[in-house]
Parts: sequence; C-alpha cells; structure tokens
Amino acid sequence: MANPSIYTVGGTVQAGGGIYIPRQADEELLGLCRSAIFAYVLTPRQMGKSSLMVRTAQTLTDEGIRSVIVDLQELGANVTAEQWYFGFLVKLEDQLMFDTDVVSWWQEHEHLGVSQRLTQFFERVLLAEVEGQVVIFVDEIDSTLSLDFTDDFFIAIRYLYVARATNPEFERLSFVLMGVATPGDLISDAKRTPFNIGQRVDLTDFTFEEALPFAEGLGLTSNEANQILHQVLKWTEGHPYLTQRLCGALLAKSRESFVETRFIASLENKDVDRIVNSTFFGAMSEQDNNLQFVRDMLTKRSPDPEVLTIYRKIRRGKREVVDEEQSLAKSHLKLSGVVRRENNVLRVRNQIYRQVFDYKWINKHLPFNLRDRWEQLKPALPYVIVMVVFSVLMTGVAVYVNDQRLIAQDAGDREKQQRQETETQRNNATREAENARRQQKTAEEQRGEAEKQKRIANKESERAKKGEEQAKSAQQLAEERGKKLAIALDKTKTAEQLAKDRQAEAENQRNIAQKQEQQAIAAKADADKRRINAEILADSLKSQNLMASNLELDALVAGLKVGKQLKTPNKNVQPDTRVLVVATLQQVIYGVKERNRLEGHSNSVWGVAFSPDGQTIASASGDDTVKLWNRNGQLLQTLQGYNRTFSPDGMSPSSSLNSVAFSPNGETIASASWDHTVKLWNRKGQMLQTLQGHSSRVSSVAFSPDGETIASASDDNTVKLWNRKGQMLQTLQGHSSSVNSVAFSPDGETIASASSYDNT
Repeated sequence: MANPSIYTVGGTVQAGGGIYIPRQADEELLGLCRSAIFAYVLTPRQMGKSSLMVRTAQTLTDEGIRSVIVDLQELGANVTAEQWYFGFLVKLEDQLMFDTDVVSWWQEHEHLGVSQRLTQFFERVLLAEVEGQVVIFVDEIDSTLSLDFTDDFFIAIRYLYVARATNPEFERLSFVLMGVATPGDLISDAKRTPFNIGQRVDLTDFTFEEALPFAEGLGLTSNEANQILHQVLKWTEGHPYLTQRLCGALLAKSRESFVETRFIASLENKDVDRIVNSTFFGAMSEQDNNLQFVRDMLTKRSPDPEVLTIYRKIRRGKREVVDEEQSLAKSHLKLSGVVRRENNVLRVRNQIYRQVFDYKWINKHLPFNLRDRWEQLKPALPYVIVMVVFSVLMTGVAVYVNDQRLIAQDAGDREKQQRQETETQRNNATREAENARRQQKTAEEQRGEAEKQKRIANKESERAKKGEEQAKSAQQLAEERGKKLAIALDKTKTAEQLAKDRQAEAENQRNIAQKQEQQAIAAKADADKRRINAEILADSLKSQNLMASNLELDALVAGLKVGKQLKTPNKNVQPDTRVLVVATLQQVIYGVKERNRLEGHSNSVWGVAFSPDGQTIASASGDDTVKLWNRNGQLLQTLQGYNRTFSPDGMSPSSSLNSVAFSPNGETIASASWDHTVKLWNRKGQMLQTLQGHSSRVSSVAFSPDGETIASASDDNTVKLWNRKGQMLQTLQGHSSSVNSVAFSPDGETIASASSYDNT
C-alpha cells in the first residue's frame, strides 16, 4: 500500500512524521560534537540541515551529552541588541533550567556590554551549573545578516573557542552553526578578523542506495519501485526536497487516476517526464517555494552581477568552471543550491534546475547593460563569425609552421643527447678499468693480511699456555679472597643493624608527618567552617542592605536563599550565625509590604500563575472567569466562556475555576473547572480548545516543558494527558480517590500527581 506520509517537503522530518535517511554528514557532525569541536553546516535551504540538527541533538542527549537548540528567527528582527542577546539566554534557560535567576543576573550586569555579558554568563553560570559536555546548536544564522549588531555575537563565539587555551573548562562547551550563509558573511565589519574557526560539514544529495527507503512509500514491488526511483533521480540527482516532492506528486497522480499502485507501476519515462513538467515547469515553477528561493538567490539577493554570468558559463559546460572558496559570486551560487561542487569543478545540480533556469531565463534576468550589449552585437554576428573562421585558419597555419619548427628542434636535441650518452659511456668504461686495477691491488693486500693473521694465531697459542699458568695463580688468589669475604660478612651484619636503626628513625619521622597532616586537615576544616559562616553572614548582610534600600522583594529572595542553606543540616554553621540569619529572615519577612493588590473578581480566587517572562499574572476564580493582569495590577484581559450551573447536589457551582497555567512560550493559558473540562485560551481572550473527558471536576492543570502536552488532575481519580488540539493521549489510573495536583518533570518525561484523600 502506498504511504505518502513518509515524504517531507517542509520543516524537519521529525516534526512531519517522515523517514530520516542518514548520510555521511550524520557521522561527521556527531563525531565532531562528541569531540567538542566547533562546527558549521552552511548549505542551501531544504537540504535537510534542520533534520540533521534535531537527529544529532537527540543522539547526544541519549548519550548523556547536554544539547541545546536555539532558532535565531525566534529572537525577532525588529528588536534592540539588548533584547536580542537576552532572548538568546532565555532560550538557554528554557532548556538547561539554571539555578541562577537569568533575569536578575542580566540586570545586575547591565553595566557591561551585551557581548561581554554573554561570554561571562557562559563562564560563570552555564559552565558552573551544568556538568559535563554541552553542545549548542544555533540554527538560522542567516537571519542575523540583516541586523547591525550581531558581529559581536560571532566574535563572542570565537572568544569562547580561543579561551580554551587559558581555561580548560571551555573545552566542555562547543557550538554548531546552521544556516544559509558563508563564514565570511557572519562578521560584516571588514576591519575585524573574519570568522575563521570550526570545521565545515557538507550535506550532499542522496545516492540511489541512500534514497531506497523513499521507494517503499510507492507501495510497489522492490523491482518496480527501484525502476521508478531511477527515473525520479534522473531528474532530481538525489536533491532531498525535489526527490520527495516528485515522489509525492507521483502518488497524488495515482490517486487522481483511481488505480493506485497499478498506475505507478505502469509509468514509463515519458509519463514521469510529464509529471515533472506539470509539477515544476511553466507556471508551477513560480509556486514551488524551493524554486522561488533559488530564483531570489540568483536575482534579488545576488551580491554580484557576475553571479548570473558565471552560472551561464557553468550551464554551457564548454569549459570547466573551477570552484574558488574566496570568490563571493561562486560561494553565493553554491548557497543558492543551483550548482554543486564535484572534484573542485562547479556543475548544475540537477536537470530540474537546468530546465527551469535555462538560457532564456538567464538572458531575461541578466543585468540590463549586458542584454543591451548583446542586442547591439547581434547584427554584427555574421561578420564576427567570418572573422573568427579566418582567424582559426590563420591560427592553424601558424600552428603547423610552429610544429615543424619544434620537430626540427627536437631532432637536434636528440642528436645532442646521443653525443652526451656516448661520452658518458666512454667515461664509464674508463672508471670500470680503474676499478678493476683497484680490486687487484685490494686482493694482494688481503693475502698479506691473511699471512699476518696466521702469525698472530701462533702467538695466541703461546699466550693460551701462559693463560693456564695464570689460571692456577688466580685460583690461589680466589682462596685468599674467600677468607677476606668471611671478614666482610661480619661487617655486613653490623651494617644490617645500622639499617634497622635508620628504619626505626624513618618510622618515627613518618609518625611526625602524619600528625602534622592531621593538624593541617583540622586547620583546613576550621578554615572551611569560617568561610561557610562568613559567606552565610555576607548573604544575610546583603539581604539587610537590600531591605534598607527598599528592594523588599529582592531582599526576600536573598533571605530565602540563606534560609534554604540553613535548612540543610550542616555542622559547620555556628549557632550564633544560625540565630543571626533567622533574625534577619524574620526581619525581612515581617518587613515586606504588599506591592499590588489585584482586585476585580466577584468570587473566591482559587488559582494563580505567572507567565514565563514574569510580566503577566493569570488568576482563576469562582466567578467563572480567568483574568490577566500586569505586574502593576492593571487588568489586561478577562477570559469568559463558562456558563454557571450547579452540581447535582445543588451546593457548588459546576463551572467554578480551580486552576490556571501558562504554556512555556507564554502564548496559551489553560484553565481547569468544576464542569469537568479544561479550556485553552490565547492571550487575546479567544477560546482555542475545550478538553472533555473527565467525569468529575478538574482540580489542577499543567503544561509539559515543550508546551505540546497538557496534564489534568480530577476528582474522578485519574490524570489525563492531552495534545494542544484537544485529543486525549493517555489516562493515568492508580489513585483510589480524588487527584488534587499534577506536575511535569523538567525533561517532560515524568509526571507527578498528588491526592489528599488516598495519602499518595
């Protein structure tokens, strides 16, 4: 059966539910990330780089390596440098969950420039709080090209790489840059050093073997699917987007014909060509977003008039156009995707691009002065051809004459070479005769040497006889030395006693050293105790100073942090210190004054929540409404949509609201009610969804960290999981009574529920 859902032509494969096909780039990028090497994947659009990024990040997470994905498009374009850099840190906070309050930290260091604040945050917060290796994927970096303050961002990334030489902690941190840009585009100021770090990872088109999984979606036998895939790749050359787009078009055509796979199996080359024509050529070329991107890169976004001129040379193919990394026009052509590099030569990427961006299209979009010059030269073209033919003929004659001259010159050179070889051979013969005479002389010398060795052997024989006599003398000498050895043994015993005495002295010194070590440990423990008490007292003093400066909330936060330290048992904290901290905390708590009172509900308020950015407060009330307030107490919006009725017992309103929660991006509000439902709202007060499925009142509601799942707790003894479309995903059963509260773990993988009735 055909399966069109495996073909992804927009967004990541993981989000679209398609199939992911690994390429060589997968292993390259994963290896660089594991080794903490800075890398970049800078390719045309729709080549699969975002899917590669998500796949690599998931693999690293499974291996215990912390990975973060930051899409720079989410930070916006109409923002200040302050907002942009702070937004980048907020994205890190959302995924790494720092203990440090990022908002307060950023404000406390506002005397520093945004770039310096960013690098200090990485050093003093991220690396201090996150253990192990961290890989940060920065996607859509081309969105920074229109901003005038992001040079410092990439210079900061380069600093984090260079700082490894002086601070080994930075070796745990690495970056992967993704987008449609060249390294030279990232730092636009020509007076600054270009972005020159990191290792490039190239994303290539699919080979036939790599693309085989796409054939499975056609619902054919293996041989038939492979034949169709060959026809598809003839047009796309394995381009990820175009290949999946064409396979999807084949399936769509089959459904129109009501013959499903039989239609696909009967396709011939001309039929596939017809479908390609109706999908990509003519008016359809104006609608395809990939072709539109390539068209804009070649025209509107072209940095150099030479881009189209060079592309025309590549398409003509008469002479090879060699790739040059320093050429702005050639780099732009590669980023557009219309050409690719093969063995250091640029070629048109596939037949679809070749036909859409043909000579007619090129001439239409060439700069106006080039087209004018062509129109001016067209009438003179016949004369030019005649002159070219005449020039070719004259060139041929000149080449013939020059060839004959070269032949004669070669003959003279060969004759000269032969004379030199003859002279060389004569010299070699002379040297060989001389060598023969030397060898004869050497042989005579060797005979004389042999006679000499014979005489020496006779002398050695006589010496051997003398040696026997000397051996007897040596034996007598050995006996005398044996007597001396006995005397030496006595002396050795004395030396052993001396060694034992020295060993005892060494043991005594070791005991002294151990005592000194114990004293040093005690001194260190005392110093640690003093340091801990000094730090606690300093934090307590900080809380008092903040209170004295009327920064009551900050003083309360600082006081609670100190109180949290005291809550953990620590024998190093002195009683006086503990008493002083408790007194300070009491002073702060009793001294904090109410800042704002949010009044506007007509009944009891049962739930309240802050938005993730801390600027908006949501309150849920028994008056059947959710109200949104700013921090100054001003009412921003009232979310209405419940109809007050009463429960069967007639005692409690069935639409009273019990709980409210913000989604992680702050754009969606969820409310839980006595009417057995959860409702989703946007910040404008519009109801988005009603989640129905509980059989009793809903007491609590919570969003997962990625914002895609909602958990609700109810008096029907269950916890239910929903998606944002209102579809129930799972019912969690296990409580024997009402469930009062529910929460997600920071990684979104675990849900905790609480019941005040079954005590679990």
